[in-house]
Amino acid sequence: MMKNILIIGGSMFTGRVFSIQASRNGRFNLYVVNRGNHPMELERVMQYKCDRHDTQNIAKLVPDIHYDALIDFCAYNPGEIAPVIDALGGRIKQYVFFSTASVYTQGAGFLDEDAPLCDISESGPDIVINYIRSKIILEHELADACDKAGLRYTILRPTFIYGPFNYAPRESYFIEMIAKKDVVPVPVPIAGHSRFNFVYVLDIASALMSCIGDGRAYDAAFNLAGDEAITYPGLIAAFERFNKEPLRTREVTLEQIDTEKLPLPFPLAGDTLVDGGRFSRTFDFKYTPFLEGMEKTFKIFYSLYTT
Repeated sequence: MMKNILIIGGSMFTGRVFSIQASRNGRFNLYVVNRGNHPMELERVMQYKCDRHDTQNIAKLVPDIHYDALIDFCAYNPGEIAPVIDALGGRIKQYVFFSTASVYTQGAGFLDEDAPLCDISESGPDIVINYIRSKIILEHELADACDKAGLRYTILRPTFIYGPFNYAPRESYFIEMIAKKDVVPVPVPIAGHSRFNFVYVLDIASALMSCIGDGRAYDAAFNLAGDEAITYPGLIAAFERFNKEPLRTREVTLEQIDTEKLPLPFPLAGDTLVDGGRFSRTFDFKYTPFLEGMEKTFKIFYSLYTT
């Protein structure tokens, strides 16, 4: 039986990949609501142009049918979830919210879903801290609003996402330099031995399709993260392997990174590792090995920068 999925946002990266994969799966009808800047001409995907804050208009635009799940890719500010539930709650069974693995207080080793969350008692000028604070507040808002409306919810907390369509300059920051060869040497932090982990965007798409309508996902939060700890030297070594020839690199100190304002995209101090095992165990799910997923990503971006 076909499942009806309502999507808010997500036309550029994670949501776009999910829509592509779900449309090919053949088990889903997708109804996508966003600002329409990136059209998606896909089979079984219907797109509606509307700002997420205009919830009354959303309720009028989308078909008046039962939705097995609403997937929210773009709630960033407190107060953005409850109005959606107020306007559409009677048509939705499950609300899936994309949070972030950054909600945890930094600690040693891999942090699971029981790790303490960051303190949200104060806000400030720091963009990253306020982003994390907002996501935590939204998680509470989701649980409260769903409880009042009688809906089920699922919170997904992905770590660093990589893969095709990634508009954030993370893996592409390095791949572009590699593709342009000797124009700019690839910076390698001397003190870059902090560990972090990734999740492949196609794994997120698969994970979503696994948990939609599954009671084991109801009223629960899950990390999405591969189990391989990566360092800057390890990442650069992987890129060199994919490149099939030595890279032109230069070692940089933390002081140089700060002075030159190098936009290195991953942590430089302390581990940032989350445990994605609970999702794997619950849904018998396997993450794509880092080298396999990153090599495919490398080839896609490399071809873009050399054409």
